[in-house]
Amino acid sequence: MDIVMNAINTGRAVHRTPRDPADMYWSHVAHLRVIIRPVLITFITISICVLWIHSNTSADGNLLAATQSVQPCPLISPKLIGWTNLSLETMSAMSKEDEANVEFRMKEAGVKAGGRYEPSECRSRHQVAIIVPIRNRTEHLTVFLRYMHPFLQRQQLNYVIIVVEQSERWPFNRGMLMNIGFREAQLLHGKYQCVILHDVDMLPEHDGNPYTCPTNGKPRQMAFSIDRWNDYNSIPWSFFGAVSAISANDFQLINGYSNAFWGWGGEDDQLFQRTRSQNLTVVRAFDGNVSQVVHYKTMSHSKATPNPDRMSLINEGWTKFKMDGLVDLRYTRLELKLKPLYTRIVVDIQPYNITT
Repeated sequence: MDIVMNAINTGRAVHRTPRDPADMYWSHVAHLRVIIRPVLITFITISICVLWIHSNTSADGNLLAATQSVQPCPLISPKLIGWTNLSLETMSAMSKEDEANVEFRMKEAGVKAGGRYEPSECRSRHQVAIIVPIRNRTEHLTVFLRYMHPFLQRQQLNYVIIVVEQSERWPFNRGMLMNIGFREAQLLHGKYQCVILHDVDMLPEHDGNPYTCPTNGKPRQMAFSIDRWNDYNSIPWSFFGAVSAISANDFQLINGYSNAFWGWGGEDDQLFQRTRSQNLTVVRAFDGNVSQVVHYKTMSHSKATPNPDRMSLINEGWTKFKMDGLVDLRYTRLELKLKPLYTRIVVDIQPYNITT
């Protein structure tokens, strides 16, 4: 180094002594090590990551599937079988089947704790949360779950069934239970694209009846051809109860249901008002044409006591919907359990002007 500096300072040329061949060899080796070392480190790191992914892949292959290109499910599922005869004998047989056998069969089909399912053969195009409000409907719920799981699986949906059960203190509040189910679905199971708001006593007869997510701006009224409504004749277009599908974005936009309807009736009428107030267009499958594909069978039950205040509440809905709904939802969760066929949420609710 001193020779080089002196040469620079004096302006004289530097005459180098020829290097020994052995020194040149080891110099090249050292240079190659500098180049190859980061390449080897990168290769080893990638290999370790691949081995970790394979060793930590779950039994159903979800993690491995996430690293591969899984094809989306077809627009029309090849698993559909058509119409099912939901006679009293059929439903009775479903209710009497041994519970352990049913749960084993559902687990073999891919149903996970909490009533979650997604197809393994393809990537579902729809993530659906089925919200079912109940109280004292054990027999109906048994038939509903045993029928609906295979029905939804044949449509190749990614879905969860959430049952929200109200305690005994106050009259039944279907709208508030739907709001609770929506909120719990987002908290417990992730961001589902849409919710299907489903009465427990309603069963679709044909698996061609789409339980897919509607597009934003177009919530879907599904149960418009019901056996007990004038022998499957079409229900008026203003009806928005029994079974309805709405995107998560639209449900938040309209602030969900009103929480003010205690007792039977009115909450679905006001929900229809809310969709109109936000310029949403309620649609029906197959343009509302009545056919066997859209038929619903109703499980029998005693008629509930109507809400005497429902008409006044409906008329007030236009002015109060921004303050009454998801934004002011209050409840006490008494139980949360991921059961083999559904997520069970038991809640205590009460009118907001009541203190305990």
